[in-house]
Amino acid sequence: MRAPAIRRKGAASFEELKPACQILILHEDFPAYAQAVEVCRRVMERFASELDFDIKCWNFIELADPNCARHAAKTAGAADIILLAMQTARLPVELDRWLDFSFNARFRNEGVLALILDAQDSPPMELQKLSDRLNHLTGRLGIDFISLRPGDDAAVINRLPATLSMPREIRK
Repeated sequence: MRAPAIRRKGAASFEELKPACQILILHEDFPAYAQAVEVCRRVMERFASELDFDIKCWNFIELADPNCARHAAKTAGAADIILLAMQTARLPVELDRWLDFSFNARFRNEGVLALILDAQDSPPMELQKLSDRLNHLTGRLGIDFISLRPGDDAAVINRLPATLSMPREIRK
């Protein structure tokens, strides 16, 4: 009896690898998470042939735990897209603290912070305060800020190629 021949599987060359898009989802609750996942799904459908995706998620409450906050900050440091999904325009204390802490670890100049806000009942002053806070943060970091309504992912899809370190032929 002969041993079966072992065939080496050819390793993919670096030229064959697709660039990876790292997405971080921070969400208030399950409905907000579902909205962020829907945006991700449509972005992935659009760029599936050009990119691989690495998606990580944290709930705002988890950011109160130092270990979770540290891991989320590390992920935010390299993320191409940070989706902040909320049902209210008021930043929870955990998220507010984490935003300042986490972005000290950011080492990329490209990227986008997209706010998915489903807060029809929020007072205009609350909405403006949130928008100002996130605009200030993203301006300090040199990344883009986009405010989306649920189901509106065109802005993310249109800006994604410019925010990634992708080959020029994909950016068109």
